[in-house]
Amino acid sequence: MDAALDMDRDLLFLVGLVFLPLAFVALVSAWADRRFPWAALILVVLGGAVMGWAQFTHPGEGYDWRQIPEMAFETVARYWPR
Repeated sequence: MDAALDMDRDLLFLVGLVFLPLAFVALVSAWADRRFPWAALILVVLGGAVMGWAQFTHPGEGYDWRQIPEMAFETVARYWPR
């Protein structure tokens, strides 16, 4: 498989992983304001879809939760300007 696709897959997985805590914050904010949590729903759907795509298209058996911290550091190091 192409190495560039693996890099983008790791980045998309991490972006989806960041969307989920933001969805929780949006849910609590909507609950406090007594309004419908549209932003939280959109973030959960986007984050889940991006993470699901990355998980199911990952070569092998997908991502293991134990390798997420190492993958995150490697991905940030790859995209961080030197």
